[in-house]
Amino acid sequence: MFSDNINKELNALYKKFPDIKKFLGTLGCDATTAEDIFQEALLIYSRKRKLDDFELNVEPFFFVRSTCKLLWYNESRKKSNQQTYSLEVDLPQEVEDWMQKEFKILSIEKKLNEIGEQCKELLQLFYVKAWSMDEIAKKIGLRNDKVAKAQKYRCIQKLKDKVQEDVQVESLTF
Repeated sequence: MFSDNINKELNALYKKFPDIKKFLGTLGCDATTAEDIFQEALLIYSRKRKLDDFELNVEPFFFVRSTCKLLWYNESRKKSNQQTYSLEVDLPQEVEDWMQKEFKILSIEKKLNEIGEQCKELLQLFYVKAWSMDEIAKKIGLRNDKVAKAQKYRCIQKLKDKVQEDVQVESLTF
């Protein structure tokens, strides 16, 4: 069926399987899949070698290894297209804490845009720029620092209510 030359090449390639399995492993391929891919690559190689117009420009090992790499990429792409992803992932606690804080910050930023421009400006002047209540009152056009302080309290309450609405909606949807 095969010429002695191709049989010798295939035997030499079979001996290189551990190297190819290790290479595929670095790409995220498990041992069983690596074996299947290697077998398929050898079939491709042997079929190509039988063709009269096939010209091998590299060592057979590199041809088979490259074929394995392409087959693995195709296989993993198919799997990733078919997978459904779960949001439940085991993450270190500090990463989970950081993500929760980020989501809260994003939620607050989003809600800041919903509470009105004056409230948004007042809270940013106070918390971000660290302005005094007197400076804020003058900037926004309020009578004095006591009115600014009362307005800040109302704005915070409004923001808390908006964020709380989000939390209640999320708890209903999950």
